[in-house]
Amino acid sequence: MGVTTPEEMAEAFVQRFNERDGAGLLALYAEDAAFTFDGVAFARGTEQIKGALDGFLASPMKLRGTYVSVLVAGDVALCSLRWEMLDGEGWISQDGVSVEVLKCGSDGKWRFAIDD
Repeated sequence: MGVTTPEEMAEAFVQRFNERDGAGLLALYAEDAAFTFDGVAFARGTEQIKGALDGFLASPMKLRGTYVSVLVAGDVALCSLRWEMLDGEGWISQDGVSVEVLKCGSDGKWRFAIDD
């Protein structure tokens, strides 16, 4: 899957997360991608990333987020996402800014290479 421009990634990720579309989320990652939510535990490759995402998708949390910057150089993009996790009642339970590296594949689609 992937997205056609780096700027589309934030919206695609938030939508799939909130729809609990695990397969759709996983399709946004390159096969050899790296993922961390806390900077301590890392998931590498789609199998480990699936396991990490499944934990988030099992919660009632909703995600809200938008890119505050996208810098593209050739087939690599460095993106910064301001995000908020909302609890079941809509209150912000966590927030932060993530840094993501996207890579454009041979199919012209952008996917996460690193999602921090």
